[in-house]
Amino acid sequence: MHGATGLAIGFGVRLVMFTVVFWLAPQPKKGRLEAVRFKSKWLAPLVGLVFALLDIALYWVLTHGFDLATFGAISFVMPLIVNGLLLFATVKLFAWREQMRGWFTIDSVVAGLWMVVFLTVVQGLCWLGLDYLPNHL
Repeated sequence: MHGATGLAIGFGVRLVMFTVVFWLAPQPKKGRLEAVRFKSKWLAPLVGLVFALLDIALYWVLTHGFDLATFGAISFVMPLIVNGLLLFATVKLFAWREQMRGWFTIDSVVAGLWMVVFLTVVQGLCWLGLDYLPNHL
């Protein structure tokens, strides 16, 4: 997958995958993360879109920048760190304007860490399916 078609497919898959994470993880009925809250259940696709845009725009730059700054000493946990920063940025974007406060909140550190783990697993699956396997098969 090269060119604009590959970028569009990659963005679409990441958008769907991150939206699924944001939609399924905070479902309190199923015993999941109750501290992750949406004002409406229909805001999950919007949060997934914002996170996917941040991920596509900043993930590669932040990962390689931090790897360079730490001389690769903590490169094995760098995806967790970068996804944590992107999740923090997503929460802050939704708290930035007065009208959007409360649309998407994470009320505990543990819930935030679990969301980071879920997002990192999905990030790894997207990398495996979209970037690694097509180039090595």
